[in-house]
Parts: sequence; C-alpha cells; structure tokens
Amino acid sequence: MSETIKFTLSDENYKELVERAGNQSIQDYIRSVLFPDQTNPITPEIAISKALSKYNKGDTFSVPEIFGDDWTLTNGYAGVFGRRFCKLVETEYSDKIRFTETFNRKGHAIYEIV
Repeated sequence: MSETIKFTLSDENYKELVERAGNQSIQDYIRSVLFPDQTNPITPEIAISKALSKYNKGDTFSVPEIFGDDWTLTNGYAGVFGRRFCKLVETEYSDKIRFTETFNRKGHAIYEIV
C-alpha cells in the first residue's frame, strides 16, 4: 500500500525545490533525500535505451516488460515513473516509440517501436 502526502510551499521554496531536483521529478527528489537507501536506479532514459535495444519495429511492450524480473517498483513509484516515461517518449522519442493508447490487463500502458 502507498500513501499520498500533500503540503503547501511558498513560491520561493517551490522554486528552490525545483532547482534542487534538477532533472528528477520533485517526488523522486524528495524520496531520494528522505530515503537515500531506497533510491530507484532505473530511470526513464534507461528504460528507453533498453526498449530500443530489446525490441524491433512493430513490437509492443509495457514498461515493466522491458525489465522483466528486475522491475521491482511499487505502485507509488511505478505510477510516477510511468508518467515520466510517457512524457519522455512524447517529447523526445516520438519518432522511435509511440504510446498505442491502450493498456494491458494490469493497467500498464502499451507502447510500440516505430
């Protein structure tokens, strides 16, 4: 089970948080600071690279399938990771990977190598 925590920051504190997070999502940054031993070594960039080397044109896959048994992200982390992966595909890799706008029975987004 996972829990959602919400809190309010001043504009100044939010800007500082965004700067500190750098290329990480704010959630990932906060998790890495609070729980450094639980930092996820898998990034959306690594997932893209693995997908492009593992699959051929026309192949479909979900993000957990890229990693097989190495996919160990819990629901809270996995949801954020999936959204970041999708955004990266849409903004930087749309000529290589596309979201098929379908989901498997587990609710994972299905992508296709183009």
